[in-house]
Amino acid sequence: MHANALGGLINAFPVIIPPTPGVMSAFGFLSSNIQNEFAVTYLKIAEKTPMSELMALLKKLQTEATQWLDDEGVPANLRQFDFFVDCRYYLQNIQIPCQVHLEELEGKGFEVLRDQFEQEHRRRFGFDLSTSIEMATVRVVGKGTIEGVSLTEEEMTLEDNDPPVERRENVYFTGKETDTPLYNRNHLKPGQVVIGPAVILQEDSTVVIEPGYRGKIDEFRNILIDKEVAE
Repeated sequence: MHANALGGLINAFPVIIPPTPGVMSAFGFLSSNIQNEFAVTYLKIAEKTPMSELMALLKKLQTEATQWLDDEGVPANLRQFDFFVDCRYYLQNIQIPCQVHLEELEGKGFEVLRDQFEQEHRRRFGFDLSTSIEMATVRVVGKGTIEGVSLTEEEMTLEDNDPPVERRENVYFTGKETDTPLYNRNHLKPGQVVIGPAVILQEDSTVVIEPGYRGKIDEFRNILIDKEVAE
């Protein structure tokens, strides 16, 4: 309802009104890939911990992530697992996430972890400490690519016809009543242009196009609000 006014206030055009603005958050949720984190507090000194113990824990967390992806219905070929060991210097409080690869960690040992931690510690704070590395938290992030939902691209109409007006009402713009057409958004077609002042009605939102502006329906049924260009 206020998008056109806000666009004019900050001079940001075109203002894009998606087909379902009232439920755009839910649309984004359904269109996004999913992920979940599985973590345990560890508090073990790297130099004093058997590598087999850490590997077993990472694989256990991966199993939990796999079960979650199974429950979400994500196919095996659309899964990804990221492994992290959040480290800190012993008796220090600042933790730095270190992403690890199981094959490299198992093959090269804890030096891989220490090198990554100290490189990031130097970048952030400019120094190292001659002390042990403590593994504070072990985490596995399971990710799944989902098909989701998407907008359908349509052909732009080439017909030079005006959108059908549902009815007309007096609407206040800049403090005065203005005879204003009201449109049903379901009846607007790609390629059509709504000249302001206008109000576009739909179930989950109301779109206002102010005087001096126009709204063009694009191939995805977005409304692109821009300043009216004088002929």
